[in-house]
Amino acid sequence: MTTADAIPYGLLRHQGAMLGATARMLLQAAGRALLALQGPRTTDAPSVQTHSATPLRRRIAAPPAQLVEHYIRWCGAVGRYDGELPPHMVSQWSLPLVSELLMQLPYHLTGIINQGVSMTVHGPLPRDTPLTLSAAVEQVAHADGWARIIVLVVTGTAQQARLVETRLHMRVRLPGARTARGTPARPPDPVWQSAGTWRADASDGLRFSLLTGDFNPIHWCGPLARRSIFGGKVLHGFGSLARSYETLAPGSFTEIDVRFLRPVTLPGQALSVQLAPQADADGWRALRLAGDEDTVHLAGRLR
Repeated sequence: MTTADAIPYGLLRHQGAMLGATARMLLQAAGRALLALQGPRTTDAPSVQTHSATPLRRRIAAPPAQLVEHYIRWCGAVGRYDGELPPHMVSQWSLPLVSELLMQLPYHLTGIINQGVSMTVHGPLPRDTPLTLSAAVEQVAHADGWARIIVLVVTGTAQQARLVETRLHMRVRLPGARTARGTPARPPDPVWQSAGTWRADASDGLRFSLLTGDFNPIHWCGPLARRSIFGGKVLHGFGSLARSYETLAPGSFTEIDVRFLRPVTLPGQALSVQLAPQADADGWRALRLAGDEDTVHLAGRLR
């Protein structure tokens, strides 16, 4: 089976948690919009210090075998996870909990943007074993008209609680004027070495939606996607991470930290996963996902 093969629509029955979380988020956004129509607020938005959310914990059933197998095949990782779950599959089981956590914050979450992911793997996640999850807001900061949010998600089991730690880096627009932000100086690029290539086709956004439950229409609905800021369908950030992760040498690193700089358009060109030839003093190697003319879609580091 290749990534071009169909993902069965029957996988939708395994995405109830995410679909329910999306519905609740949309209802909350609609309620806040109605309140806004009643007139201006008498006070400013809460300061950064007042933004808090109660950490959440859940115990969930093991992801169904059919879902796991289709996810592994889509990522191009057949044969790599015997009895294990891919650590980057965290988006499937954690995003419903993250959505519930973020709904405690005073933002318009329908416009939230996933900016990047940091992941540390302490041990393999076993298949066919219930998972324990925790999610907590680590940081909220306001700057340049944006709220920047970091959420820590810890995935484990009853026997080993901290097998995979994932930090989601997100931002959402704040009401009011936005200040201009200068472009930070870019360090010189290393002489990149290619670890391999991958390509996304026109249906990969729909496939990844069926695999994870993230049905934002910019990933699969052409007419709506063309009206977005991207002008067409784009692949999920987690999808780009998963395909790039598996193009590297899984097992040769336990930490990865990436930022999503430019979405992968659908259908897309061949993309090159590239690594710096040498690690820095702390053991980190720079990495990036590059297209034609050195267009960089994802950048970060691993060790």
